[in-house]
Amino acid sequence: MIFGGELPVRTKTNNANAYLGAPYGIYQTKNGYMSLAMGSIPVLAELLSCEDLKQFPENKFTLRDDIKSILAAHLRTQDSEYWLNILEPADIWCANVLNYEQLFAQEGFQILDFVQQVEMLDGYTYKTTRCPVKIDGEIFTSAKGSPKLGQDNQKIINEFNLC
Repeated sequence: MIFGGELPVRTKTNNANAYLGAPYGIYQTKNGYMSLAMGSIPVLAELLSCEDLKQFPENKFTLRDDIKSILAAHLRTQDSEYWLNILEPADIWCANVLNYEQLFAQEGFQILDFVQQVEMLDGYTYKTTRCPVKIDGEIFTSAKGSPKLGQDNQKIINEFNLC
């Protein structure tokens, strides 16, 4: 069922959510990517020293492609850290977008002790992330790896009396 009777129209550039306007999206910078959540376009224009954005005194949903295109071109001119150092102190919702190598190197990720080793029935072992939930301070892990396709079918059929 389609709510409102129409399919969502996604933005042509920096798409992140079909129902949210600019600047919401992921933007390439000189050395990587950063994300921007919702925010005032005139405030962003001033903070980022982006003259082309100043033509948008309000954030109209219908202008989101134009706004995002200007932002995308402007944000490619500097490193992510440069922009984040301007936007974060101004309380603009933004973040550095990390690849796996960068994420795993983050102190916060390492403190969480998020990686566990698991083993499949055939003895194959691999590393994966653990359950992020703690209950009463207890971290939940399991050494059991993912089953092969169909591996537990008969057990489930028997357990639930499906035959």
